[in-house]
Amino acid sequence: MSEHSTTLVTINEELGDNFDNLIDRCTEYRLVLLKQNRDVTEQIKSRVLGGNSCMAKLLSQVRDQRQAVVSLRTDVELLKSKYAKFKQETENVRSVFQKLIEDLKFKCNRMIYFSCLQCVSSESNKIRTNLMSRRDNEAVMSYQALCELSLVMNTMPCKHLVSFINKVINYWHCILERYFSEDFEIILKQINWPFTMTEPNDNAKLDNLKQSFQRLASFLIKVQLPKNDYIDINEQSQTSLLMEHFTHISIPITKLIVPFRKRFFFHFTGKKQTNRPDKPEWFLSRILSWIRDYREFMMDWLGPVYKENDKRLADSQVVNLLLVYFVACGYFFLFLFLILQHEFIIGLLQSVVIKLDTDLSHFQLEDVVFSHIVDETLAFEHELRKVYNYPNDYPSVTEVLTQAHIFFKWINMERKYAYIKMDDILQNKDQWKVLVVDSHYCMTACADSFLTLLNTMSDRYNILRQPRHKLQFLKLQTDLLEEFKQKIIGDENQSYEYLTEILCTLHYISYILYNWGTNMHFLSLLNYKCELEIEVRTRSESERTDVLETAETVFDDSIRSYNLSIDNLLNIQCEDIMTEVKRSAKQYKRDKWHIMSSITDESKYSITDSGWIMYETFTKNLNTLNKSIPISLFNKCWPILASKLSTFIFNDILLANMFNKGGAQHLLCDVRYKLLPIFSKYTAKPSIYIDRLLEACRVLCFEPNFKPVTLTQNEVSEILLRRIEHGNSFEIE
Repeated sequence: MSEHSTTLVTINEELGDNFDNLIDRCTEYRLVLLKQNRDVTEQIKSRVLGGNSCMAKLLSQVRDQRQAVVSLRTDVELLKSKYAKFKQETENVRSVFQKLIEDLKFKCNRMIYFSCLQCVSSESNKIRTNLMSRRDNEAVMSYQALCELSLVMNTMPCKHLVSFINKVINYWHCILERYFSEDFEIILKQINWPFTMTEPNDNAKLDNLKQSFQRLASFLIKVQLPKNDYIDINEQSQTSLLMEHFTHISIPITKLIVPFRKRFFFHFTGKKQTNRPDKPEWFLSRILSWIRDYREFMMDWLGPVYKENDKRLADSQVVNLLLVYFVACGYFFLFLFLILQHEFIIGLLQSVVIKLDTDLSHFQLEDVVFSHIVDETLAFEHELRKVYNYPNDYPSVTEVLTQAHIFFKWINMERKYAYIKMDDILQNKDQWKVLVVDSHYCMTACADSFLTLLNTMSDRYNILRQPRHKLQFLKLQTDLLEEFKQKIIGDENQSYEYLTEILCTLHYISYILYNWGTNMHFLSLLNYKCELEIEVRTRSESERTDVLETAETVFDDSIRSYNLSIDNLLNIQCEDIMTEVKRSAKQYKRDKWHIMSSITDESKYSITDSGWIMYETFTKNLNTLNKSIPISLFNKCWPILASKLSTFIFNDILLANMFNKGGAQHLLCDVRYKLLPIFSKYTAKPSIYIDRLLEACRVLCFEPNFKPVTLTQNEVSEILLRRIEHGNSFEIE
């Protein structure tokens, strides 16, 4: 339509509004348009169909490319036929060459095989010759060459050769270790090891002995087996699963620990007076004193040897992180000191593990002795980690406690003593004393004592290595939380007498549990618990549940249970307050609402004495509640009270009495000027909490043009019937 309009405008402009010679001018204009049409047509034909047109060039290029593709396909087919013919003609030659290549490869492998045997034999002869000639460095270098050959050949398919090389290495390892150990033990006797660092010594002689010590220690480190840089301390430990992680120490440390082991078992086994199972702190403190006294010796005598040989402890994430950090900071020697100290500790811990395993297994039926050994063991482990920076993922004496039979006894003992302690807390006469009042919580004595009990338990089991053991203690903690809750709310007499204190106790515990849930210790347990749930779900192929995946803390169930009990107690508290309010409202309910005088000026309004008693009672209880419970609980409580009081006035006063105009005005003013100000201290819009009562009062007052929102038509009709001026004939539109 717009194109036609444009055309008409163009024609009108061309012809104008003069009708003289209109037909002639139209004929001329028609010829002009025909000429323009022919010109346009010629231009189109010349550009599209002409010899120099773009379309013609494009068609020509398409034809050329098609011919090129056809030619290329022909060439490919020709090459295929030539290749097939060439392959057929050279099949015999290729077969011959394939056999020659396989034969060459076989002979090369045999040559390598025999070269390895020759190398092993040559290096073995060198070791033997060098040992006989007392050329220790050359012997050790030949042994290390065998170890390097073993590492290279370890991935080869020739298993018999690899086994032979390993046997040869083991053979020379035993010989070299025994050879150097004899001289090393002589040096230890000459320095009177284990000497105390305060003993007077001849410095010149001691320096010579120190050089010999370091030379032999370096040789002992170099002759260790290539597959494992550490050896077993004794043969018995190889058969013990408990001692499996405590055998990974170097040969020099092994030799240094031997006299400590002899002293330990001399004093703390058998019928010696120092062997007191009820005094585990005696042998544990002795181990700590040895660690403290000989740290300096380890650093001074063995530190340079470890630095020379780039000695590192067993694979450990903590060690790797420490290595990166200390090397970056330029403190590699300090890192070696930590490695030495930790390796020395591991050697000493083996004696402790054997002793603890024996004592705990023997005294399982004696609760006092058993629990004392456990306490001292945990304190010992804490000191190792805090004072001597012993890594968490290193072998630990707590592995004795986590054996199935020991752990079962331990956790049952924890449960037993926790329940006894919990009963003592609840029987304390000052259990409900409020210790701390804060805007977020009120801490009672029993809540503080109980959380201290749980926190102490967390500190005790936090040092365990396996998460599955920690989860069992976590289950014990959640059981204790539920039992504690049941005990304090189960006694009805106590619950009513100390209702606000119990509310504060439950709320404070819930508040602390939520904060604990953000602790790294409990977050790691939550993560492990989720992984365990996923694994169990995968195995059982059960339906997918997102309970754990949406959990925020490991205490979610306990927090939910505590919050539910808090809500129930809040309702009870509100009911108690409303009972007192209703008792004070007896006269207010009997006021003569039907004969009250009308209110002409609301500024001169005054509440009745009976109404003042009820509202003051309610205000007094509300203020007392506000001061005695945390603000978060109070913010839950006062809306409940507002709703309950509103319902009480609506049902027991408004619907239970007859009202004239003055009585209706008095009730509305009571609600507006007495009830609303009570709640205005806690919210900017108090009317939304009693909107149903306000609407009922306004309906009762026959306010013009008022339309109730929350009231139903039946309720409006019932309210209108409360007016004695024939209010039942009044309709609210």
